[in-house]
Amino acid sequence: MTGTAVCALCAAAFGALLKKSNREVSLLLTAGAAALLLLSALEGLGPLFFQLETAVAGLPGRYWKVMLKTAGLALVGQFTSHACKDAGESALAFTVELAAKAAILAAAFPILMELLGYLGEILGG
Repeated sequence: MTGTAVCALCAAAFGALLKKSNREVSLLLTAGAAALLLLSALEGLGPLFFQLETAVAGLPGRYWKVMLKTAGLALVGQFTSHACKDAGESALAFTVELAAKAAILAAAFPILMELLGYLGEILGG
């Protein structure tokens, strides 16, 4: 974690220095650093995914797929939104956040309907 923090701080400092002279290069530098740091962080999540997979082994595969898909959509949406905010595009960032939430809802909708059906059976009799 210390290496990640140092790299992020260095990229932020270089990005701030470059922003005054070349805004586009600064944005590319920070976006590239963020992507590399994200890949580095994902590399260390292998054992966590293994533990999650064994913990939810009783769940059907479709539930596991939906959980991973919604988590991925949330991360991509948040990352993209922050990149848009950093570029000074707040309206675009809001639209990305809204689209990510809609995609998460669409991905989870079949399971939500199934749960509501179970709830209806329990309450109905």
